[in-house]
Amino acid sequence: MTERPRRQQAQAHDCSSARPARRLAFALGAGAFVLVAALAALPFLANRPKPAPQIQLTNIAGEAKSLAQLQGRPVLVSFWSTTCAPCVAEMPALVALHRRHAERGLATFAVAMRYDRPDLVLDFARARGLPFDVVLDFKGEVAREFGDVQVTPTKFLIDAQGRIVRVYVGRTDFDDLERRIAAELAD
Repeated sequence: MTERPRRQQAQAHDCSSARPARRLAFALGAGAFVLVAALAALPFLANRPKPAPQIQLTNIAGEAKSLAQLQGRPVLVSFWSTTCAPCVAEMPALVALHRRHAERGLATFAVAMRYDRPDLVLDFARARGLPFDVVLDFKGEVAREFGDVQVTPTKFLIDAQGRIVRVYVGRTDFDDLERRIAAELAD
């Protein structure tokens, strides 16, 4: 007789320990579902137009340009570094893109990250004859104004109304960027 109550106790103990495990499994499953749903929605939320920061950018020649003054034309702001291999590799494509669209109104800024050595940025810009504005972000203020950019390359496409309409983080899809710039210039 003592055998039976022990078995019943063991079964009761197994059932009571299974409830928290089920709750945990359910909570983890629900959490995973919410995470997947949020990640799936991210591309739609990340590319909703947002006002561009109203800042002034000073290029390596000492010329200051305000993004507010550039309203009415599309602007491309590219965060990069001389120590970023993908940034250096895609620079010829960025130069070609700028040359194709600058006469029609595209303004391009290449913002060197705070940690980039100014002498290396200047040498890079001169050696390659970069045809657009190169900006030294000494204190990281420009990166902070654009949402505290940390990853390079990161590009922001700003439309003629002064709204950020597309953000590219990491290697740039230049075909998509080309289409979007052409559409902005056609308006």
